[in-house]
Amino acid sequence: MPVKTILLPLSGAAAPEPVFETALSLAKRFDAHLDALYVRGNPRNLLPYATLGLSKHMRESVVEAAEQNAEAQAEANRSMFTSVCERMSVPLLTSRTGSDSVSASWEERTGKEADVLSRRGRLSDLIVLPGPIPVSPPPEVAEAALKSTGRPVMLIPPCADAVIASHIGIGWNGSAESARAVAAAMDYLHAADSVTIFSGAAQSERRPGAEALVRYLGWHGVDATVKVFEAHDPSVGEALLSQAREAGVNLLVVGGYSRSRLRELILGGVTGHLLAEADIPVFMVH
Repeated sequence: MPVKTILLPLSGAAAPEPVFETALSLAKRFDAHLDALYVRGNPRNLLPYATLGLSKHMRESVVEAAEQNAEAQAEANRSMFTSVCERMSVPLLTSRTGSDSVSASWEERTGKEADVLSRRGRLSDLIVLPGPIPVSPPPEVAEAALKSTGRPVMLIPPCADAVIASHIGIGWNGSAESARAVAAAMDYLHAADSVTIFSGAAQSERRPGAEALVRYLGWHGVDATVKVFEAHDPSVGEALLSQAREAGVNLLVVGGYSRSRLRELILGGVTGHLLAEADIPVFMVH
């Protein structure tokens, strides 16, 4: 799928600068447009819980202080984003000019981040989330991005290099989710210098194996090698991430939430481990 629109949702404290750099580098690679969407919560929604017993004047003071804090956080993010755009020579535009060149925009919304992301994300080719993302309790934003938008999600850790996807790893278990992830990542795979498929030794015979994936990618002009590793629940995610690090992978492609919700909760799940622990960029599709 061609990558022409990238959504970077933000909220709260200032995002690490490398996240902006990596997102803009992706936009430059595909001559795409990056939408930085800053979502601030509505302080008045906190009034019933945070101001019980306070006078009306005191409640309004709490709301005013929260609004000023939210404004300061938004301005810190906007200022950093604008600075990185200028340094990387990416123009800030509010509408398409007719040329297929890289561009970016900044937008602010008030509301619940998961709800805003569910709506906006459905019309983006890629959603970039700053990582790591804690998974206890399960993050609403990550679940909204992966389960409500139908779009691929890329998790960017704060230590990520600005240039990624030169060596792509594929976490392959033969599931429908991992197959969708491979298909959605085809543009990245074509541009990569090398591709490694990581497959567990105990993979089910009822699912297509790693060698079948090699043949499939070959018809798309992508050469790939296979790395088989030993891993068992609940350590599959840890083993996969370790193998990817050891191989020098700088983008890991996986299917997100490929098991039942109950099994994810009981066993932790590959998705949860990667969201919380990945120190390399991860490309996921549910």
